[in-house]
Amino acid sequence: MDQLLQLCVNGLALGSVYALVALGFILVSEATGVVNFATGQFVMLGCFMGVSTVIKLALPIWPGYGLALLGMLAFGVAFYAVAYRPLQDGSPVSVIIGTVGIGIAMQNLALLVWGSLPLRPASPFGSARLKLGGSVVTLHALFAIAVTVILVGALYLVLYRSPLGAKMRAVAQDREAARLMGIPVDRLLLLTWLIAAFLAGVAGLLLGPLWFADVAMGDPIALKAFAAAIIGGFGSVYGAILGGAFVGLAEILGAAYVTSTYKDALVFLLMVAFLLVRPQGIFGERISQRG
Repeated sequence: MDQLLQLCVNGLALGSVYALVALGFILVSEATGVVNFATGQFVMLGCFMGVSTVIKLALPIWPGYGLALLGMLAFGVAFYAVAYRPLQDGSPVSVIIGTVGIGIAMQNLALLVWGSLPLRPASPFGSARLKLGGSVVTLHALFAIAVTVILVGALYLVLYRSPLGAKMRAVAQDREAARLMGIPVDRLLLLTWLIAAFLAGVAGLLLGPLWFADVAMGDPIALKAFAAAIIGGFGSVYGAILGGAFVGLAEILGAAYVTSTYKDALVFLLMVAFLLVRPQGIFGERISQRG
């Protein structure tokens, strides 16, 4: 039982990272109508920005993290201006292909800048641990869960309890109608990409001490976050959180009690099972209901 509690905390911490990445998927998809296939590389970049500020520049961890997140916001602006804005009036396929191309370029550029050897970023809490009964969990794992809860709560308030959120949802529902009503569509689309880049940056900073920093880390993270979005219900904030928890727990518990070799296969089998039994996900709406 003590080991199970420890595994569950680690699974929820990892699931929190997946949930943040899944939220980035959902926000961009709802606002633009396309899936950002460079999301995993966003996470990788956030992780390595933390490596650059804390390890390479030797800044204290908290100022280093703050500078890394500012860098991610600047990257979000650049990505919107260079990759999305020139293609947004074209077909969705062209935007999707553009995100794929940018993602590949980002991974290769990261390989040139940071090299191929994985790094293990330090946690703000070092190796500090907390004893819960007979279990011992790291403070960083609890921190990852707490940060995710705070960010999701803040995002929910912005999206569903503020005039800004109402405008963002209007743009997501019908961009041309929103423009005719005087809503600054382009600014809100830029804001969407900024939020997605920020969430990916936070996910990367949280993930580094839990896992490691590797230039190839983006694709597996993105796939599992996408599975979390599918399981929870694509388009649902609650679904992203619950889906992330499902995926994180399935990965950690599957590795501990079934097989560590095929732990990733267990996650995707879970996603396929949801697609067969409840394709709209836990909190998703059926297409007929949405219509």
